[in-house]
Amino acid sequence: MEATALCTRLMMNLFWLLLVEVQKAAGSVILESPVVPVIEGDTVILRCRNKMASFNLTAHFYKDGVLIRSSDTGTLLIHNVSKSDEGLYKCNAAGAEDSPESQLKVRAGAVILDIPIHPVTEGNAVTLRCRKKNNPTSNIADFYKHGAHIGTGYKGDVIIPSVSKFDEGPYKCTISGAGESAESLLSVRGDTVTVRCMNKMTTSITANFYKDGLFIGNSLNGNLTIHGVSKSDEGHYKCNIFGAGESPESWLAVRDKGQ
Repeated sequence: MEATALCTRLMMNLFWLLLVEVQKAAGSVILESPVVPVIEGDTVILRCRNKMASFNLTAHFYKDGVLIRSSDTGTLLIHNVSKSDEGLYKCNAAGAEDSPESQLKVRAGAVILDIPIHPVTEGNAVTLRCRKKNNPTSNIADFYKHGAHIGTGYKGDVIIPSVSKFDEGPYKCTISGAGESAESLLSVRGDTVTVRCMNKMTTSITANFYKDGLFIGNSLNGNLTIHGVSKSDEGHYKCNIFGAGESPESWLAVRDKGQ
């Protein structure tokens, strides 16, 4: 009887050991990466996931065996990818093994779209220029936004005379016989607004600022700067200075550039 019970316990232990091993194999970490070479200038997404988990993993990413970044969403974004980003990538997550290595290959793009890399201010003129790599000669180029043709530049460029939020989006261009550029994002922001709090009776300029009655921040120089103002910034503003009191409310109105 004791021998039978011992045998049963051994079989159960073996069963659990096998179950753990199967779960470990089924829960292996995978690095999702492009299977074909990407083009210089593209944005590349590497995603680390566990086949047994539907939620995002906190992951560590390695290139050629060296830790390059950690992410609490399990994703690694490489903006404006270049040849220097080529290599062997892998990832791991807490409590799990490393993923297999994946090779990222980058090929040179023959056509380049020159576009502002920082947000541009509404109302300014913006020039998009399409050119062949390492070739300054102007070429006839077609321009696209969201994949739709928006115009032809007979000297390789198009000008947006007064940019607005409507112009925001992904752009690309093509040159006949040379190919297509990678997509690049044009970002547009509103004006910069400064709200100033001051009092003629005190030298203190440390001020607290409020919008629609809610505290939104303080400033050691008495100024509140709003970069890229939008309709969401519209409202009643007031400020106070310690020992001096509170200002009356002032209305900040924001209108579209076209109005």
